Amino acid sequence: MIQLRVYGLIVLALASGCSRSVPEAEGVVDKPAVAVEALNVTSGMLNRSIEGSGTISGINEAFVVAETQGIIRSVRFELGDSVKKGQLLVKVDDEIARLNMEQAEQAYETAQMNRDVAEQLALDGTASKAESVKAASAYKGAKAAYEAAQKAYEDCSVRSPIAGYIAQKEATATVGNYLAAGSRVARVVDISSLKLEIALGEREISFIAEGAAAQVRVPAACREKVFDATVHAIAAGADPATGSFAVVLTWPNTCDKRIKSGMSANVSIETNKEEPVVLVPASAIIESDGRDAVITAVKKRAAIKYVRVGRKIGNKAEILEGLGENETIVISGLTSLSKGDKVDISVMGDSGEWQ
Repeated sequence: MIQLRVYGLIVLALASGCSRSVPEAEGVVDKPAVAVEALNVTSGMLNRSIEGSGTISGINEAFVVAETQGIIRSVRFELGDSVKKGQLLVKVDDEIARLNMEQAEQAYETAQMNRDVAEQLALDGTASKAESVKAASAYKGAKAAYEAAQKAYEDCSVRSPIAGYIAQKEATATVGNYLAAGSRVARVVDISSLKLEIALGEREISFIAEGAAAQVRVPAACREKVFDATVHAIAAGADPATGSFAVVLTWPNTCDKRIKSGMSANVSIETNKEEPVVLVPASAIIESDGRDAVITAVKKRAAIKYVRVGRKIGNKAEILEGLGENETIVISGLTSLSKGDKVDISVMGDSGEWQ
């Protein structure tokens, strides 16, 4: 009896030791929850405004070009001067031009008298019609010669074609220099109003129209001001070199000379009004089985939802199908998540307002 009890104890001890080496449960242990950021899916405007930048120019800018040649006798402007339309800037030696004009004027007056006499004689019958026609032709020729000589004389005075400020003065515009015909003398800019040209892509250009309101900031001058501008013109076609579309904005200059032609400016253009659409960050869209998809959080687990994506602007993407409002979309840790993973979400806001 004692021997049997010993054997029994040994068997129980062996059985007890073996039971500790067997797992308590079958299957794979659940991974811990992954901390992720998420957004509530909502609708919003795909693009409330379009941002851009460019270089300011005056509403009118003109190069002053000499139409005559000769020695410069006087220069009557300096860099930065305010000038009026027609104001004298450079005077070229005009002595020969003046003599030619006076001679042409005398010939013109003589031809005019001869024409008048010939016409009267023709009316009286004492001169032929041919003589009258010949005198009239001589008159026209003399008139044309006089007008040409008069213009040549006037061209010796180089004047500003527009009102504005002198933005550039050529080195050749110096007393004593020889000025050749076609030479630039100065550049005049009219900054009473300003314009700005920016380039937009084909996805952005459809959101704006002529007359749209815009706001312009000039960091280098009048930085405290926001100028109310208007879309003045939109290119009908793209630039073949860049594929972008030119957009011109204009606005009145309320900072006077503090703003210079050539300064940089930032612009925000209001877009066309449209119906709100379901929006998500473009960075939240992944590829799954060759299709566009997003990761949503359903009962604290990651789920794959296939979506049809519409337009994209910046980091915003329009969802046409597959996702509705009030769902929760994951926006971080996307590459480390798999379907069914536990997620510990932190909701950061609404997708329709997310930047």
